[in-house]
Amino acid sequence: MSKDNSVDFSLLLASSVHDIKNSLGMLLSSLDETVESLEEENPDQKHRYSILRGEASRINNALIHLLGIYRLQNDQLRLNLDEVFIRDFLEEQVTSQQLLFTVNNINIELDCDDNLVGFFDENLISGIVNNILVNCAKYTSDLIKVSASKQAGYLTISIADNGAGYPQQIIDNIGNEDRSINFDSGSTNLGLYFSSEIAKLHQCKGKTGYIELENPGDGGGCFSLYLP
Repeated sequence: MSKDNSVDFSLLLASSVHDIKNSLGMLLSSLDETVESLEEENPDQKHRYSILRGEASRINNALIHLLGIYRLQNDQLRLNLDEVFIRDFLEEQVTSQQLLFTVNNINIELDCDDNLVGFFDENLISGIVNNILVNCAKYTSDLIKVSASKQAGYLTISIADNGAGYPQQIIDNIGNEDRSINFDSGSTNLGLYFSSEIAKLHQCKGKTGYIELENPGDGGGCFSLYLP
């Protein structure tokens, strides 16, 4: 096959991922409708459907991250910066996964000033927050705390759970680009890699966005996103 007629595999893959993502979006909507239609006397069935819904959402987020990374590497990803009211933004992300939280008896605590605002790409940051919320729903015991504040020139959004916490190896290597993705071990940490790269795109007055992971002393894990 000549070079002119050869297939750009990365472009083909990106196109396929986009189509799969759209199909998963339809599946997620159907699962939501199915769970909502179930009678209250079928809690076990609702729980099983919620697990399917959660896993489908995790796959959907992974595909979004793959597309985002492809666009980053091909210089096709541009920030659409806008002023965002943070409490409304966070409430919207929580609401998008409320069914998952309700069926699994997960309590949500939101701590954010009503007047707090940020300046960022709402679509990209919502993908980060949504992904962390879904992951927390899988690993938490029964509580997720979402908070936001201004600290030292950064807007800080933190999402904490009361599960087993993050593996220390992930915490230690969160800033190590060479180990952000490790296909040999079977652990890609794709969501964290994507979150870190999107955070870095946000720059203002000499400051650059970044993410942090920690396991607070009171148990569980905490993901924090810092945006200038």
